[in-house]
Amino acid sequence: TGSGNIVLPTLKCADEACEDHHRFSSGASRSSVQLALEDGTPLRPGQDRDTTTITYGTGKLTGEYIQDMLCLRQGSGPTANMNSACLKVDFLGVTQESRFPFTELPFDGIFGLGLGGLSAGPSFNFVNRLVAANEAIRSPIFAFFLRRLDADEDSEITFGGYRPERLEGDVTWLPVPKDEADEKGYWLVTMRDIYVGDKPLHVCDDFRSKKGCQVAMDTGTALMMGPRHGVAELLRHLGCQSIPSIRFDLDTIDGGIFSVILGPDDYAEVKGSDCAFAFQPVDLPPNLGPMWVFGQTALRKYYTIYDAKKWHVGIGLAKHTVKKRQSTLVQEGEPPPKKAEPEVCEDDNKNMVWNHLPGCKSFASMGYCHRFSPLARKYCRLSCSLCTVGSASEAQLVGEKDLQESSSASVQVAGSGMSLSGARRGVVKVRTLSREES
Repeated sequence: TGSGNIVLPTLKCADEACEDHHRFSSGASRSSVQLALEDGTPLRPGQDRDTTTITYGTGKLTGEYIQDMLCLRQGSGPTANMNSACLKVDFLGVTQESRFPFTELPFDGIFGLGLGGLSAGPSFNFVNRLVAANEAIRSPIFAFFLRRLDADEDSEITFGGYRPERLEGDVTWLPVPKDEADEKGYWLVTMRDIYVGDKPLHVCDDFRSKKGCQVAMDTGTALMMGPRHGVAELLRHLGCQSIPSIRFDLDTIDGGIFSVILGPDDYAEVKGSDCAFAFQPVDLPPNLGPMWVFGQTALRKYYTIYDAKKWHVGIGLAKHTVKKRQSTLVQEGEPPPKKAEPEVCEDDNKNMVWNHLPGCKSFASMGYCHRFSPLARKYCRLSCSLCTVGSASEAQLVGEKDLQESSSASVQVAGSGMSLSGARRGVVKVRTLSREES
């Protein structure tokens, strides 16, 4: 929900990242149409065509405009075609793609479910197509279940409705300001305040023109983000020795409050005397304003439903399995790593930054060690616990080096969602806590 375009690699892309994935072939599709412009103008022979470049937090891609039929199928096997719903969509066919992070991603493309402000054009927005497709899909509703990282379960997107069995209890509906949300591109809800324990932070009191803070529900963002002063106030009330629960109070459609509650295990990671919090200050462009962003830190714990007809977001505690998934850094079909260790157990943050990736400590704290195991073994052996540090002084040296990377994120918005450079978790060092670190 933090991207507004459908993005697929095409056969025109010869980059390593594209060749490692399934690629779209226009020649193999009888219904595909090459587009010259983002407004849906068909490409004529010999005509020049526009392209778009999208910059994400950890990479970028360039693509051409294509139109084709997109089909959502229920089940698999011979009966799948009978239970399919097809929509005509415009999408971005990738012709160039950066090596990182796309070579390490298990999926082929990006299915943007954000709103119009994040799309290359109105016809590129899938939510708009969903609303218009009354016959194909009865209800323009979709829902997200994001798996808990240590649980033996899979994430799931449901179209045309939601699954009550994914919930621990009832759904609470939150109002979405339709025009403003569509203009900014995000599914927006309103937050009244944040509480650390029982203490209100009054971080929304400065929004005098509007009651409360705006919150973007972004299933594609790992962290929780907010205005610099708000995140600083939140981090000021957190410490490593006794980590409290945090409550975010959201407005409901009936004038009540729904509380999103995050416990220490949901947003904090403790390693020795250090701890990292999943909150990142972010400076947004003026057109977006000082809003907060709820990423996977919160949206793994809560099941969310997006209703594009009534302009509501439904939310309720997600029902996760208690069975644990076996932890392994070896991907399916990949040979096990060699036992030989490098001479020095450390992180290669220089190469991570050069490849437009976060520092290793942030990489590990976001749960990426298991998702992108080749990167973990190549660059982040220390933070991903793939080696043993020879001495305490060596561990301290590498830790201090990683902390020097902590910087606030800069943001770009270019029809693709928020692009963050230098995104980091809030980091606290108990022994020498400075203003910059807090």
